[in-house]
Amino acid sequence: MLTEHVPVPDPGGHGKPRSRFRMTAWCLPPTSAARRARELLRDQLSGLPLGADVLDELKIVVSELATNATRYAPGPYELRLLHDHGLPVRAEVVDAGAGATLIEYLLDRPLPVPDRIDDLDLSGRGLRIVTELTHGRCGAQWTRLCGTGQLGTGVWFDLPSPPHRP
Repeated sequence: MLTEHVPVPDPGGHGKPRSRFRMTAWCLPPTSAARRARELLRDQLSGLPLGADVLDELKIVVSELATNATRYAPGPYELRLLHDHGLPVRAEVVDAGAGATLIEYLLDRPLPVPDRIDDLDLSGRGLRIVTELTHGRCGAQWTRLCGTGQLGTGVWFDLPSPPHRP
């Protein structure tokens, strides 16, 4: 597990940047990346007041992203969680591939409805599932892997905010 503090600029322009965000990253083994990503996400979110159905959907999302990473991109692979004020707010699966632009396009494209069941193409639907389950709060970006510094692709999704308690 790697932990980095992500600097946030000082809003007043005085002094040095504050470290408001914290990012934690884990290496994902190529042969079991999806399973490990689900376990890590479950463990990290278990203390939050999220419904079991929401947690199940998030595990599907992270599993799909980890599977895609190991299927279509070179390793190494990482799962990252970005924390704000101690709460996880974004998850990201990172690989050493160069697919950020393509993945961003695939996340945004409309899903065609097939005329017949025979026309149903089973590949390429995973990113649409990600878009649906995250309500469009997902994307792809160029990034550097924490463990190696290699340039790669990060596919992220925002986590739902826990209900505010007065």
